[in-house]
Amino acid sequence: MTEPQWPAADWSAEPWAQVAETHSAVVFFTGDRACKLKKPVSLGFLDFSTPQARAAACVRETELNLRFAPDVYLGVAEIRGPDGRVCDHLVVMRRMPAARQLSALVRSRAQVAVPLRRVARILAAQHAMAARGPEVAEQGSRDALHGRWAGNIGQTRQIQELLAPRQPLEPAVIDETERLALRFLAGRAPLFDARIRDGRIVDGHGDLLADDIFCLDDGPRILDCLDFDDRLRWLDGLDHAAFLAMDLERLGVPALAEQFMAGYAEYSGDPAPVSLCHHYMAYRAFVRVKVACLRVVQDLPTAGRTACQLAELALRHLRAVRSRWCWWAGCRGPGSLRWPERSLTGSGSRC
Repeated sequence: MTEPQWPAADWSAEPWAQVAETHSAVVFFTGDRACKLKKPVSLGFLDFSTPQARAAACVRETELNLRFAPDVYLGVAEIRGPDGRVCDHLVVMRRMPAARQLSALVRSRAQVAVPLRRVARILAAQHAMAARGPEVAEQGSRDALHGRWAGNIGQTRQIQELLAPRQPLEPAVIDETERLALRFLAGRAPLFDARIRDGRIVDGHGDLLADDIFCLDDGPRILDCLDFDDRLRWLDGLDHAAFLAMDLERLGVPALAEQFMAGYAEYSGDPAPVSLCHHYMAYRAFVRVKVACLRVVQDLPTAGRTACQLAELALRHLRAVRSRWCWWAGCRGPGSLRWPERSLTGSGSRC
C-alpha cells in the first residue's frame, strides 16, 4: 500500500483555544495541550458525582490509556480554587491535530486503509499481551453479555420515558432489538464458552471510536479507552474490534469496516464466526444508541437523529444474524475472513 497524502499534522493551524463536550466530560484545548474535566454526573453506568470519584477516574484513565498512547497522556493536574484548595482534577494530554482525526479523514474521503491496518495490528498485539484471568474471562460469557444487553435496553427505555413525548426511538424498535439480541444469545452458551477457553477475553480498550483515533506520520494514536468500569473493558477481543467496524459503517464506509476486520482477523488469527461479529456490531451500535439518547436529554440538537441512525444499524446486523449465516474460518482457516458481498449488513450474504 502507498502512503496516503494527508493534511499537515499541525494543531497550531487550529484555534488556540477550543472546548468539546461529551455526556460525561468537557475537554479544553489550549495551545499544544488538551485538558479533560469529568462532569459531576451520575448516569447509572458511571458515577462522577463527587470530587474523590472524579480524581480517581482521572488517575485510572491516564494509567489505562498509556497502553495505547504513552506519549499522549501526560498525567493528572489539580484544579485549585481562589482559596488555594484542590477542588477538582484534569487529565492532561498532548493536543492531537484535528485534521488527522480518523473520523475527519473518513468524512473527507482521504485514504485511510494504511492507518486502519496499523490500528488492527496495534489492537491485535495489545490483545495478545493483555491481562487475562478468571474475573476477566467471566465477562465474556453468554450470561455476562445477556446482562449488558438487558442493562443497556433497560436504561434506554428509562431515558425514553424521561423524554416523552419527544422520544427519539419508536418503542417497537427497542422491542425488536431486544427480541433478536436475546434470541441469538439463548442457544449459544457453547460458542461463548469456547471463546473463553481459547483465551479470547481480554482487558482491552472498550470504546474504540473513529473520533478517538489520530493518524500521525509515525503511526496512529488510540485514545480514550473505557475507564469507569473494568468489567465493561474485559471483553472478547472481537467485541473491541467490532466497535470500530460499527463506527466506520456509521460513517458510511462499510468497505473500510470490512478491511479493518479482515486485518484484525489476520493479525489475531481469530477463527470466530461472522455471525458473532454481526452480533457484537449490533451490541456496540446499541450502546451508542443509549449514549445518543442521553445527549437528547442534554439538549444536543443532532442526538435524536444519531440515535435513530444507530438503532437502524443495530437492527440491520441483528437481522443479518437471523436470516443468514457465514463463517470466516470454517473451510478456509484462520485469518481468511470473508464478509457478505456488499456490506457488513448481511445483504447479499453467502457462505
